[in-house]
Amino acid sequence: MNKISTQINKTLYATVFLIVIPCMLWLWAKYTENLINLPVVESTSAGYILFIFGVLLMAWAMYALKTYGKGLPMNAYPPLRFVTNGPYHFFRHPIYLGFGILMVGYFILTRSASGLWFVTPIAILAMIALVLGYEVIDLKKRFPNQSMTTTLDLPAKINETASIRERLVSLYWVAGSLLLSNFIIAKLVGQTATMLGKPLVLPFSTENQTLPLLSVLFIVAIPFVIKRKNLLRTWAIKSLIALGILTFTSLFYPGLWAQYLPFQHRIVYFVPVLLILLSVKIIFTQSKPLGVFFSIIAVALMSIQLTFSRSAVLHLGSAIIIFLLADNYFHIWNFLRKGAEKIANSWQEWVFGKVRVINHGFYVGFGTFLGILLAGILVGDAYAWGILIFTFVVIVFSALWAQIIEGSEKLKRPYGYYGALVGIIFASFTVWAMGYNVWVIIGVISVVMPWVQGIGRFRCLVNGCCHGGKVDKPYIGIKYFHHRSRVCGISHLKGELLHPTPLYAMLWLFLVGFILFSLWYNNFSSPFIFGLYLILTGIGRFVEEAYRGEVQTPIIKGLRLYQWTAILSVLIGIIMTVINVEVINITSDVGWETILSAIIGGLFTIFVMGVDFPYSNARFSRLV
Repeated sequence: MNKISTQINKTLYATVFLIVIPCMLWLWAKYTENLINLPVVESTSAGYILFIFGVLLMAWAMYALKTYGKGLPMNAYPPLRFVTNGPYHFFRHPIYLGFGILMVGYFILTRSASGLWFVTPIAILAMIALVLGYEVIDLKKRFPNQSMTTTLDLPAKINETASIRERLVSLYWVAGSLLLSNFIIAKLVGQTATMLGKPLVLPFSTENQTLPLLSVLFIVAIPFVIKRKNLLRTWAIKSLIALGILTFTSLFYPGLWAQYLPFQHRIVYFVPVLLILLSVKIIFTQSKPLGVFFSIIAVALMSIQLTFSRSAVLHLGSAIIIFLLADNYFHIWNFLRKGAEKIANSWQEWVFGKVRVINHGFYVGFGTFLGILLAGILVGDAYAWGILIFTFVVIVFSALWAQIIEGSEKLKRPYGYYGALVGIIFASFTVWAMGYNVWVIIGVISVVMPWVQGIGRFRCLVNGCCHGGKVDKPYIGIKYFHHRSRVCGISHLKGELLHPTPLYAMLWLFLVGFILFSLWYNNFSSPFIFGLYLILTGIGRFVEEAYRGEVQTPIIKGLRLYQWTAILSVLIGIIMTVINVEVINITSDVGWETILSAIIGGLFTIFVMGVDFPYSNARFSRLV
């Protein structure tokens, strides 16, 4: 009977991942086609090549798992052996890589702009989340002594001479990412359509390819000049970070780049100034004479680029900013990590008779105040009180949800994010009954919510909720020592090195906020913005939850409860993006009502999340 049940479950699992999910992605692209105003890629040959290559890579990887792993590509029923043969010798996750390539090829063949530029990136993000939030952790548990390295991994962080293979691999990552960045920016920013739907006409003629080719030769030479593995690894990582920042800001805020990006109607092999700066910095670290020589070449190349810029100051200034961010990424992370640890141990409380005020309430109070204020600035005084009422209902439901899931003698008044999402339903009916346009409020709340949540995570740090599990890397983890923290009082992990999961969430929500604000600014519909909010926050939460260490969170079928709710959030978000609602043009008219409602909302949040009654044992009485 068990064998029959297992076989049925395997069949259902295969059906979901091989039939249901691909069909769902196809339908999603079809029903959002009219919402994505982006150019298609007109290359049938490229479509066929990518599609066939993706299919073959997936088939090869599945064959390897069956032959060498003695199992199937199923997370619920994983192979018995760790596989390093076939495509797994080169790639860590060739099935997901093949599926991503397959999707790109298919949507090029079907000329689907939504499929290529919207559905595929989100599907890739979801696959990355599944890997980081489940598979990597599961593989380390099942095969603790196995090396996870592959041929195409970056060089190790050791001070030894790099081999030719390691130099070529580093070049592969940088050059490949550079080409992809060029393609995306050239197609979406430098042509006639952008993600924002506004045409950009740029001055640089791509007929003369001398400058791009010289820049390419410069970058190609770098990994063969760098001698040490650790420097080669640093060069590749910093270059990838710089290109990621450049591509992100170019897509969602092309006005910043439109004045100087030398793209017009086709791809060019353009090496940004910031990448040249990073390369010279690494060479200087290795050898000052070589650094001087390459600096002269770099200055010449950058001077030519700046000559073709509409704004040389903007061009050079933005390049320097991105260079500084990428070059100091570890120092920035360390600063944020140490700051998070300091805040995590900053609990303060003041008792006035039977009432206690806790300092972490001021963080969420400020977040609510800022959120309502920003929302009011976007939609005006006419919606000020509707936004405030909406906020009240959402907070109440977040308390009710957490009371059901986590409430106990030790947790008299917890709060839960997914209760807030459930509260959106009731809040929507409430403001609708009051005569407000519900979609306007949902849309603007979605825009500001990532930043409100990000600020609210400061409370999580102080309170000790949402804390991470154990980690053995000092440059990643933080420690909690204050006896009031949940980490010490409930999880009993005082002084242990833990993942700073609230900080992970802050960084992700910070980026999501900019994306959603860009969509609002460019008149995307409220259901689409809300749907994307649910999708992106759900993807981030799935990964974050995997590294949490709260003992009270139930684990169901190998996943934490909130990983399942994150998956549900993504599915609901997909449905929301296909709802067709007419965009309402709103003229912002900010006045005293917006400011007053923001103050009231902030004070209310401070009270419910930062003020309690320490001598009472009633439900909802105590925060700690």
